[in-house]
Amino acid sequence: MNKKNFEAFTNLSALKKNAIQVCGQEFIDSLTKKGLYAKDSQFWTEVNKELNIPDDAYESKQAREKAERERQLLEKKAKEQAEEERLLANKKEIRIENRKGWKIVVFELSESDTFGKKFIAQSTKKPNLEKITGFSNTKGDAYSQACSFVDQFEIQQENLRIFQEHYAVMKPLYLMIIYLSSGDNHNKYLNNNNNRDKSKENFTGVSFWNGFEFKIIDTLVAEGLLEISERKTTLTMNKKGMKLARDILKKLILME
Repeated sequence: MNKKNFEAFTNLSALKKNAIQVCGQEFIDSLTKKGLYAKDSQFWTEVNKELNIPDDAYESKQAREKAERERQLLEKKAKEQAEEERLLANKKEIRIENRKGWKIVVFELSESDTFGKKFIAQSTKKPNLEKITGFSNTKGDAYSQACSFVDQFEIQQENLRIFQEHYAVMKPLYLMIIYLSSGDNHNKYLNNNNNRDKSKENFTGVSFWNGFEFKIIDTLVAEGLLEISERKTTLTMNKKGMKLARDILKKLILME
């Protein structure tokens, strides 16, 4: 760290010749007489003291450089945003389409951006969904970007809808199976009596560490309700098993 503090404060590499440059030959010779050389950390400690270099010079420089980078980045983003707003202020509609409940409007700018692009598209869907594409070279590219966003968004929404419907059915089943297949957990440090006290005061929940009991799985396989692959990597419920599962669900009023 002493070398880094020297370099941060002086903007010079931590070399003996540079130490001589800023401290003088006489001072460096005095360190050499003491057996301190540029390879030693103590050498740079003495040099830093001579120059009154703070112990946090390196950290301070790093913080200043980071702050400056962040300032420049914010300034760059502000300029880019201002330029984009200026270009968009003079746009005109050249194409309007409807797609999957979305309204897609393609605009042409009055002038191109720095990359020669002058088309953009906006996708909106009531009540409050909106997406603006990046600048494009052609109106077709802008429209394609908007369509791609709409299609991907709707696919994600459909997948979410399917999952939620599936989860609504599976949630109670998983909870029942886990609850019935689990063992009680107790806090052994509460009401401890040789770790044998399992009262409601120290009950913390149930554990489901080992998954389904293999004995039950084997029995279901033996009854012809489940089928397991030769390498035991895939477990399949056959039609007989599915019929029985449906009958159970109907009794629980989970299926019609």
